[in-house]
Amino acid sequence: MTALNSRMDATSGARTLLPADQVHTWSLAHAVVEAARKVDDTLLVSQTKVTSELGAKRLLALLAFCYARQIYGSIEIAARLRYDECLRGLCDEFVPDPETIRQFRSHNRPALDFCLQAALHFQAQEKVAQGLLAKVSEERVAEEAHRRITMAMFTDSMDLDGDNEPCHLLSFAC
Repeated sequence: MTALNSRMDATSGARTLLPADQVHTWSLAHAVVEAARKVDDTLLVSQTKVTSELGAKRLLALLAFCYARQIYGSIEIAARLRYDECLRGLCDEFVPDPETIRQFRSHNRPALDFCLQAALHFQAQEKVAQGLLAKVSEERVAEEAHRRITMAMFTDSMDLDGDNEPCHLLSFAC
């Protein structure tokens, strides 16, 4: 996904996600953006200035995308946003700090779980299409989403615990 998957609203000046039919390829990024769009705004807690500027749904899509790609640590996500154009496209060039990411995940875990399940379901469907899986197990998708969010929390706790190096070894990015 690139920054082309969002557009500037002429009246408000805010960035909005493009409709699905205007995103050119069906991808993991597309799946998480679609899932984030389905989340009721009243369920999202955006408690910081950065989250408000970025948009809770964009941050939600970013985290679901990263966790689906097994990028767990908030420090690593923030660092990757600085050099990965495609990843930055999910959040429209805003780079949230690790603390904002951790707080957002903590306050919006049900919505994140929903979006991550959509991302993992998309990945499982791709494996079915490739003949690597016979069918998608919704129960397994839900378990895996929960495990990955727990892994992100664990990775962050390790990163914050003392003078340790960030837990890059725990994140097996593609």
